[in-house]
Amino acid sequence: MKRALLLPGLCLAALVPADAQAQAAEPALEGKAAIERIIGNTLVLSGTAPSVEGMAIVIYFDPDGRAASQLVKDGQPVDGERDEAAWSVDDQERLCVVEDGRTLRDRDCIGPVVTGDAVRSTPEEAFAGMTVTLVSGNPHDL
Repeated sequence: MKRALLLPGLCLAALVPADAQAQAAEPALEGKAAIERIIGNTLVLSGTAPSVEGMAIVIYFDPDGRAASQLVKDGQPVDGERDEAAWSVDDQERLCVVEDGRTLRDRDCIGPVVTGDAVRSTPEEAFAGMTVTLVSGNPHDL
């Protein structure tokens, strides 16, 4: 079963900020600085979106320009299937993700904002109904 990979296709959806005190203590990174913080690490998307309820989507952003994602439950892959795409940074300093063979569209790009380990996006509806957390490295071997 083929799942849509990232962003609108994968619903890189709106985030609930982490602890307010932690956010106040750490500056919010935006644009290229936020993207640099994400690259080489993993985003964990969890929440109430019907397609992932009770599960999480993990997305690893490899420094080589590849992004790999997988659906997990209780930290384990749901079906062993992993999706891959290419990530890039556009001229507006947005993180863009597009599957191989597809044309990059504006909706494939987000302006990430990283505060501590909490990630949100501009536009916010890109992560609608989801909490996104930044995890160090590639703990799911994607």
